[in-house]
Formats: sequence, C-alpha cells, structure tokens
Amino acid sequence: MESNKILSIIAIIIGLIFIIFPIFSANLISILIGASVLIFGLFLAYAGIISKEISGAFSSVAAIFGVVMIILGLAFIFGTNAVSFLVGLQFYIIAFMLIIVAIMGLLNGVGSSRTVSFITLVLGIVSLFIAVFAANNPVLITIILGIALIVYGISGYLNPVEY
Repeated sequence: MESNKILSIIAIIIGLIFIIFPIFSANLISILIGASVLIFGLFLAYAGIISKEISGAFSSVAAIFGVVMIILGLAFIFGTNAVSFLVGLQFYIIAFMLIIVAIMGLLNGVGSSRTVSFITLVLGIVSLFIAVFAANNPVLITIILGIALIVYGISGYLNPVEY
C-alpha cells in the first residue's frame, strides 16, 4: 500500500513537470518512444535473422519491419523536430495508448477507478483530435499527459489499490 502512494506522488510530480516544462517533456517523450521503438525493432530484426530456417517469409517480413522500426526509433530519438510527420505519429501513439489504458480501466475498474478511466478516455480522444489538427505542436500533448498523470496520481493516492 505504501508503494502505491509513492507511485501516486511520483505520477503527480511528473504530471506537474509535464505541464510546467512542456517542451522539455515533449523531447523526453520523443526520446522514450524512440528508445522503445528502437529496442523493439532490434528484437524484431534479430528474430527475423534467427528464424530464417523455420519460415523464410516470416524471417524476411520480421527483418524488414525490424529495420524500419530501428530507423523510426532513431528518428524519434535524434530528429523528431525536423520530421513533422513523425511528431504527428507520436501524437497518435500517445492518444491510442491513453484510449487503450482507459478502456482497460473501464472494463476492470470499479468506483472512482472508472471515473479516472473515463477522464483518461476523454483525454485520449482529445489527444487523437490534437494529432489530426495540431501535429506540429508537441506542447499540447505534454500538457494533456501531465493532466492525466495528475488525475491518476491523485486517484491512486486517495484510493490505493491493494493486490
């Protein structure tokens, strides 16, 4: 129970940082997404290389997708501001992650957890609209992520979940 409160406080602090320093946060999000995509691409390319004896078609497709993901991961990490369509892609990725988390919370949650999940769902839908209309302005997405983190942090602090 104590660890839940600590994680809630950390979520609130990170949410405030996202709101107070949106440009720094947007760059941080870009780097984190880039690192995740890069690592996934490395594993996928490796899986494609080592599985060529099992299935030639899977091996080729996995290796190609792995290389593409490695390139996208590096682009997110090092040059996202220069490539505007990748910034828009980040908006979509974050919006879909918020929507998926919210749907999981709505399906599995009870009471105030459902309320928080509903708020997150609304933020995810808003993020999706922002991805469509304002893909070149990453400040908006960091503010929305900051609000979502603060809502989750407050909810987790006031209503800790015991496992």
